[in-house]
Amino acid sequence: MPSALGALIIGLTGASGPVAVLIGGVFGGLAGALNALISTVFGASTPKPSDGQQVIRQSIGSRKRHYGIVHTGGQQSFLESSGGTLGMVVTLGTGEEGDILEHRINNNKVTLDGSGTVTQSSYHGAIHIYTRSGTASQTAISQLTAKFPQWTANHRQRGCAHVALICDPVDQDKFSEVYNGQQPAYTQIRWGARVYDPRLDSTAGGTGAVRLSDSSTWPRSDNAALVIADYFAHPDGYGAGYGNVNWARVAIEADICDQTVTTVTAATIKRWRIWASYSLSTDERRQVLANMLKASDAFCWQDAAGKFNFMVGRYVAPSVVITDDHVVSMTAVLGPKATERVSAVKVLYTEAAIGYREQESATVGSAEVVEDPNTDPQSVELYFAPHHNQAVRVGKLVLARLGNRWHITAELNLYGLNLLGERFCRLELAQLGVSADFMIENLKLDLGKMRVTATLTEIKAADWDFDAATEEGTPPLMPEDTTAIVVIPVPYAVTLSSVQIALGSGQGVAIEASWSTVRAGLTYEARYRPTTGGTWVSMTVDNAARTARSGPVNSGTQYEVQVRALTISYWASAWSASVDITPTATVSLSAPTELAATGGAGVADITFRMPTGATLAFARLYRNSTNDFSTATQVGGDVVGGLGEVMSVHDSGLSAGTEYYWARAFATGGGSSALAGPATATIS
Repeated sequence: MPSALGALIIGLTGASGPVAVLIGGVFGGLAGALNALISTVFGASTPKPSDGQQVIRQSIGSRKRHYGIVHTGGQQSFLESSGGTLGMVVTLGTGEEGDILEHRINNNKVTLDGSGTVTQSSYHGAIHIYTRSGTASQTAISQLTAKFPQWTANHRQRGCAHVALICDPVDQDKFSEVYNGQQPAYTQIRWGARVYDPRLDSTAGGTGAVRLSDSSTWPRSDNAALVIADYFAHPDGYGAGYGNVNWARVAIEADICDQTVTTVTAATIKRWRIWASYSLSTDERRQVLANMLKASDAFCWQDAAGKFNFMVGRYVAPSVVITDDHVVSMTAVLGPKATERVSAVKVLYTEAAIGYREQESATVGSAEVVEDPNTDPQSVELYFAPHHNQAVRVGKLVLARLGNRWHITAELNLYGLNLLGERFCRLELAQLGVSADFMIENLKLDLGKMRVTATLTEIKAADWDFDAATEEGTPPLMPEDTTAIVVIPVPYAVTLSSVQIALGSGQGVAIEASWSTVRAGLTYEARYRPTTGGTWVSMTVDNAARTARSGPVNSGTQYEVQVRALTISYWASAWSASVDITPTATVSLSAPTELAATGGAGVADITFRMPTGATLAFARLYRNSTNDFSTATQVGGDVVGGLGEVMSVHDSGLSAGTEYYWARAFATGGGSSALAGPATATIS
């Protein structure tokens, strides 16, 4: 083993001196040994994609580097105002980055004309965007230097992708429309760093003009193998050097990554891809590499020549068999501890269709694991995975290894050196009754005892089988759209009903809403207000049942209700179309009694007795010239009286003929009695 890489590996693992040397599985595969697998589910959180979609204002900010397609903000490196014009620079990333796919202001997609001016009419030509991709020869942005002398021709930010925004003053009546009372927040969707592809290098066994020594010839790619190799080698990545990578192996793994798989929506995607962003100062290098390996179910090791090798996710039949003759001692555990068992997982990955933010996958279950109805699925962070299908495939592997599988730490004789460079082995252990395939999590050589310690996890070839039609579940959003503005499906078939509620000694009414949706995994908001207008009031939502309920509302008043959907990242759909309801409280309030009417010359005198219910608030008297209550009108104002009191109403200005009268009592808090009447009066 070359001494430089030997020291590198010892430093990574914490081994010291000549006794303990890690010789395989330098960084682990999916998540390392059993404890690392459990930490995949129960461990500390890592930065989310949405964390990078902000403009950071710090005196000294960290540089960031990106792979694949990313949506990022950046470090605000300049902000000045001159003559009412605002100028700002946002540094997006380190190194030369790729084609810009989308500009966004305040998370709204915008387009530019040939001079850099935002074309959407709502901006009234006031905002201008100018970019640099981070080349070593780039010039300062002249449009900025022309308006702000503080930003000179020497401000080139060579090697850093950045953007300048120039915001012109606008008339007062357009200010809210253009700026919405805030400084514009710019983010960008683009391809990240170039990566070397040995398959396109005719001097390295491939075909093409790509050269390792000339990064300008490298393509943009999210191929997981190419990204992992570049990160390991790049000075702003792991930093191990391009000469310390086995590029022939990378070419093999890149072909595996480029294999197509079919999703549940019948789309085809590449098998293993990576979209990643990391901070050079705050993200631990080893953790970034581990996250890349995890996103592609990869395993890495150092070969006899000291080169970095890895294998992306797939099953290969073992060529090495370990028997009782090779085992000196061992410990074996069947499954994780009871407190660390999980029956289902949900994978958090990056979803293009919601703005390249984190999204929760469909629930991943296993036939080998008994589902616990009292526990929620555990979350697995896989933010470098850019598709639901890829996330669920890894989730299936994680759940399998957290199931009822053997986890063995075996001390082997020197036959164990045959495991170097292997991902799988076969164990035929008669004494333990084990005959199964195992994944090699790591190997350690004890030079003093001449022993090899292997950490092994039981696997099955079927773990890598995947039928999207039956196993992927419902994607959060379909189809994937990498260019359109985020569209969350609007809830539909909103249905309303009145719900009777108790209010002290009386009876009230509330509104209940239910709805349908095109997909699972969303949460909801619902609101209501009178149809005559006013402030919207939130309803209490039951997300699982897709229902919502208001507080007490006024009986007999017409209300409108709307519902919208939210993703885990709080991206919201449009509100549904308003649905109206006039809720009526059902109350145990008797109708007025003893209703009587006496006619005279153009007048009538009406009497009735108030009911004796404790919820009585008032009564109303109604009149019509025909025996039709539906077109009757109220006589005078509300009639207020005591319980059981006889009330008198004088009605004047009447035409000759017969008048019909009805009375109804109303309760405190809403609701009304049945009608009393009609009583008739003959007018002369």
